[in-house]
Parts: sequence; structure tokens; C-alpha cells
Amino acid sequence: MLELALGFHHSVRDDRDQVETVLTRLHELTRGDGYACYSDIVSFTVDLPTQAEWPSPVRWLGGEAATRDRWRGLVTTGRVRPQAAL
Repeated sequence: MLELALGFHHSVRDDRDQVETVLTRLHELTRGDGYACYSDIVSFTVDLPTQAEWPSPVRWLGGEAATRDRWRGLVTTGRVRPQAAL
């Protein structure tokens, strides 16, 4: 969960290099377990496609596009009002 929070933090700060570093760690940490959604969420926050080399087993209620839009919206709101995202 700490990596997820860190990924969200870097997304709000618009630091793509750090987000990609977090994504690499998340993929390694969640390989084969029930937390694969964390990688998807961090990808959604910076509007990156889910990575082909780590296909996501997650099926989102309401679909991936709607979920991506909601997570991306949280990040963009955090950029407008930084104090709310901290």
C-alpha cells in the first residue's frame, strides 16, 4: 500500500520518472497476488497504458475507461488544489 500511496503522490506532483519507478516496484511486488490492481491504479493516475509486459488480470466494475477517468480526476484535482491532495 505504501508504493500505491507513493505512486499517487508522484502523480500529483507530475513526476513521471518516479511514477515509472514505483510501477516497476509494484509489478514486482504484486506479481501473482491479489494486489495487481495497484499497478493499474498508478498507471491510471498519470494516464499511462497498462503495460503489455505485465498484463493486468484485473477486471474493473464499470470498465477500465471509467475507472481510469476517476483516478485521473483525483490527480488533476490534487494539482489544482495541492493542499487537498496532501
